[in-house]
Amino acid sequence: MGTITSPSLNSKLKVMYSEKLKKDDLEDLIKQNTIKDALIILKSKIPSLEDLPNNASRIELEDSLDNILIYDIKKILKYLQGKNKEIFEQYILKYKIETIKKLYEDLSVLNLNMTNNYWIQNLFTDLKTLVTTTKKDDFIEKIPEKNIKDIFANSNSDFERENKLDKYYFENFLKTIKGKNKKLEDLLKTQIDLLNILWAYRCAKYYGVINQDILINCFYKIDLNIIKKIENSNNLDDLKQSLEGTIYKDIIQNDIEIDIKRFLYKKSKKTFRNEMLDLSMIISYLKILETEKENIVTIIEGIRYKMPSENIQRKIII
Repeated sequence: MGTITSPSLNSKLKVMYSEKLKKDDLEDLIKQNTIKDALIILKSKIPSLEDLPNNASRIELEDSLDNILIYDIKKILKYLQGKNKEIFEQYILKYKIETIKKLYEDLSVLNLNMTNNYWIQNLFTDLKTLVTTTKKDDFIEKIPEKNIKDIFANSNSDFERENKLDKYYFENFLKTIKGKNKKLEDLLKTQIDLLNILWAYRCAKYYGVINQDILINCFYKIDLNIIKKIENSNNLDDLKQSLEGTIYKDIIQNDIEIDIKRFLYKKSKKTFRNEMLDLSMIISYLKILETEKENIVTIIEGIRYKMPSENIQRKIII
């Protein structure tokens, strides 16, 4: 699938991107000593957060940042049509799955549901029946997507449910875009490779063996021989050795999860800066926005819990 002919969307995306926080902005936030000071500065840099209280909780902060993401998704949807819109709707299924998971966790832990879920109010209105449900069996029965409902119904543990939902999303989205957009397919397959490396390493480190059933059914720049090498990894040095000869050999430095996120973030930025408007550029923009949210939450929560600024800096994805 080729370019999207929409000068208006192209210009809007460029403007939206120009409003994102820069490295200097993040460093300004990290320097603050109190939540109040940090949030005042944050609101001066992101005007749409002006109603956020100066003593906002983590939930209030995340909800406000989610509102920005939802608003941008809705703007993008207005400009897409046909196959491009169908693919984009398949991409944002990941947010819908996360919303269902959050509601289910609230029900499981607190025995209640959150009625002010912004994703449901503004985007996934077909999930409204889940909000007032108070029993797990009823909740699962009311999940609108059959495949997602079946995963919730048939999983025996939280880990199994999480893993099956991730596999379902990535394998289904890959099937949707396969052969339609090379740049988008490259982005997705790279992410899948790195997730499989991460999951395999964690299994090897904590359990001593890799259950291949947990891996996403796609191998792009790695293969099962690499996975078998990872099975013998006890630390990051071993993992780096396992990845010798692959394009991922230089990614891992000190923290595998943060290192992977940084690599994917840089790849998304490079894709977005391509002057040709297509779905890979749009989805890269959302990835950049997701990373901005994660960075903001990391900084604000680090300040809240008196974390040394150098420790916060090490967790920032830039």
